Amino acid sequence: MGIVSVKTVGFRNLVDGELTIDAPQVFLVGENGQGKTNLLETLYLLCYGGSFRTRKDEQLKRIGSDVMSVAGEIETQGAGRTRVVVRLDRERKSIERDGKPVRDRKQLLEVMPCIVFCHGDIEFVTGAPEMQRTFFDQTLSLYQPNYIELLRRYRRVLKARNTALKQQQRSLVDVYDEQLIEAGLELQARRSALVGEFNETFTRVFRGVSGLPEELMVEYHPSWPEPQAETVRRLLARRRERDLAFGTSTSGPHRDRFRYRYADNDFTEIASTGQVRLVSLILRTAQAVFFAEKTGLKPVLLLDDVLLELDPDRRERFLERLPGYEQAIFTFLPDEPFSRYANSDTLIYEVHDGAFSRRSG
Repeated sequence: MGIVSVKTVGFRNLVDGELTIDAPQVFLVGENGQGKTNLLETLYLLCYGGSFRTRKDEQLKRIGSDVMSVAGEIETQGAGRTRVVVRLDRERKSIERDGKPVRDRKQLLEVMPCIVFCHGDIEFVTGAPEMQRTFFDQTLSLYQPNYIELLRRYRRVLKARNTALKQQQRSLVDVYDEQLIEAGLELQARRSALVGEFNETFTRVFRGVSGLPEELMVEYHPSWPEPQAETVRRLLARRRERDLAFGTSTSGPHRDRFRYRYADNDFTEIASTGQVRLVSLILRTAQAVFFAEKTGLKPVLLLDDVLLELDPDRRERFLERLPGYEQAIFTFLPDEPFSRYANSDTLIYEVHDGAFSRRSG
């Protein structure tokens, strides 16, 4: 079913209250700045315990409010209803699932997978390498929850090694090298395997939506090109003095790169802004399709003004290639032809100044 209802208090500009969204397709229609994206943010918060727009929880609270809460009823796949509550009371954040504290956000992944399409996704194509790593780490985490712990383990070791480098503690660096190699090589192997499989889905969706004559492929460029422990150990030894001088680890999966290859070219160097935006949408679509094919589960899709940027033909092809979903929630501007995409089950809300009114007919 998806997300049945959401109740908010003190969340950004949204009017306090409960909104029912118990439909497979929900349209939120309103001018910019009225609260459409804010509602999508509350739904993402229920699924992951964090925002897709900011890492600063304080920004989620309405100006002047000390308390923020978002509570939702979620119809889980084969497990009945689950209630998730996220609260921010002054500086303290808490998450509950069916009245029990959630100690690790991994516990929310099994409730309802959620994939958001938004303007910031363009950073996955043209942004810093960190943003591209983030996208593929997200993709892995969606169907391999234990990948999250592997990523955390690598980051803990990396942080400890960097501290030892800054303090010139050479003997400790030796110890952390071994831990970094172990976690890093596993991380690299997972990413490499992902790209090999993901490309099959990505190129298929790209071919169907873009209308461009050549295929677009994702290339993975690991920081450690030879994935053997002894080879990496020698590489770290050669870079030891440089790492000590800079006080940071200059190689490892935290410096991996992903590139987009179109024919014999780097796509980002030859593509127009419109083509880059299109590829960012195709990446998210491929992520959703890939997840569904890997797990057999249907995600909730949150689509924030994404159709606005496509011409009519690509818009139709994009919608045709969305995977099966439990629920899809779209935002539209009032002058968009949203009625064309509605069906008998579509729930339409008009949004004005943080309030939602159901559209009849």
